Amino acid sequence: MPLAGVKSGKARRCTAICKARNDRCLNPAAFGMRVCRYHGARRPESIKRGSDCPQYRHGDQTLEAKAERSARLAELRGLEASMVLLGVLEGARWRGRKPKART
Repeated sequence: MPLAGVKSGKARRCTAICKARNDRCLNPAAFGMRVCRYHGARRPESIKRGSDCPQYRHGDQTLEAKAERSARLAELRGLEASMVLLGVLEGARWRGRKPKART
């Protein structure tokens, strides 16, 4: 049995647009939402926010952080090269791609 608001036609309608027909969805919108359950309405407590969200931006990979990390690694490579020249360091050198020294 439909709800009274749906039966009388006063319920808020889904605002999603159908790509095939290019008109609005005729389903009633979920309570407190702009769209129906078919177009992405969810319970507010099930929505992941903050650091739980998979698209959360934490700032570890900003351009400034990458530049700082690259500069520190280039400095470390320079220290390693001088230690090898002085004979303090023995064995294999650090493997992998060398960071560019940005000045």
